[in-house]
Amino acid sequence: MILVSSRRPGTVRRMPSPTSVTRPMRILHLVARSHRRGAELVAVELADELDRLGHHNRVVALGPATDGGQEAGMPPLDDSPGLGLADLVARVRKVRRLLVAEPFDVVLAHGGWPAQIVALAAPRRRPVLVWQRILGFPDTVWAPGRRQWWWAVARRFDVGVALTAALEAELHRLGFRGPVWIIPNSRQPDRFVAVDRVVASARLRTEVGVGSDDVLIGFVGHLVDQKRPDQAISVLARLLDDGRRVHLVLAGDGPLRADLEADIRRRGLEGSVTFLGHRPDVEWVFGGVELMLLTSDAEGIPGVAIESLMSGCPVVSFPVGGVDEVVDEGVTGVVVARHDPWLMAAAVGALLDDDDLRASMSRAGRRATVRFSASATAVVYADRLAAFVAAR
Repeated sequence: MILVSSRRPGTVRRMPSPTSVTRPMRILHLVARSHRRGAELVAVELADELDRLGHHNRVVALGPATDGGQEAGMPPLDDSPGLGLADLVARVRKVRRLLVAEPFDVVLAHGGWPAQIVALAAPRRRPVLVWQRILGFPDTVWAPGRRQWWWAVARRFDVGVALTAALEAELHRLGFRGPVWIIPNSRQPDRFVAVDRVVASARLRTEVGVGSDDVLIGFVGHLVDQKRPDQAISVLARLLDDGRRVHLVLAGDGPLRADLEADIRRRGLEGSVTFLGHRPDVEWVFGGVELMLLTSDAEGIPGVAIESLMSGCPVVSFPVGGVDEVVDEGVTGVVVARHDPWLMAAAVGALLDDDDLRASMSRAGRRATVRFSASATAVVYADRLAAFVAAR
């Protein structure tokens, strides 16, 4: 059977025959925003791979992207980009109508906002509800009142999925008594492993206007507080103070961009930083830089680290979330001891001085990230969900 994917317009794939799938499941994936970043990208790629296995998947966003846009195959419930209380009430009604109208076997809530909507919207006779935890809870969740709220949300779910053991422990601390499956983050690897790093470097240098004497380092991510792009700029400043010829590219956009640009002007770094904006071809950025900086304050298992290593780009990271489950210290990159831009700058400098080690890390990164393939992750989801649905 041949099917055209609605989530990847124009993509034609050969599906397994109906006899190769014992019980095809109808799965609804609910995400926060209609954009291809973070949890939303994971949901789309997981749905694609589950489609390959013969199941029927639909991805729906609570709202459009922050700029009001939307991705094909990921329709928003309405046109409001807000995620406030009034938006929550309106979307609960819409999700409830959706769940009543369509006979889903499984609803997979990707992240905290979708989990709250699903918990409030699911009818009495409901499908299996699965909450995929992306990030750890902030400390404020454990305060009286908020803890009770999240416990009430969690108890509506049948299954929890955690990227790391730490996220699993949080669910248990909250009082969740259902099964928790630890399933790591994942990516479809093809577009990353196919990148020729020599070609990518030349292409990015031409785009940025940087010669062969300057080293390109990169930051990839949404320009928001959680990702701390300001720390990447501080790392650059320290490297320049040490007399290194380094140029930082920042791929991504977001509400902090104007503040970051002002900080760069204040520091006199305009000639050493380039904002690339949102890039759908981010694999070419990873392929074109020597090292990728991961400066976030909070992560689960960072997808950006998986993408970087799949592209053959070593990662230098702060010790955040489950990054050490992706970055093998000294083999595919470096995880510094604490959130300190000067310490990160020292690690970057040491790697820039060792071409052989960077080349070895590049090769090792591409080999190591096979275990984060979206196709392998989808098989785990399919097996566990099918068994749970059948036993219900």
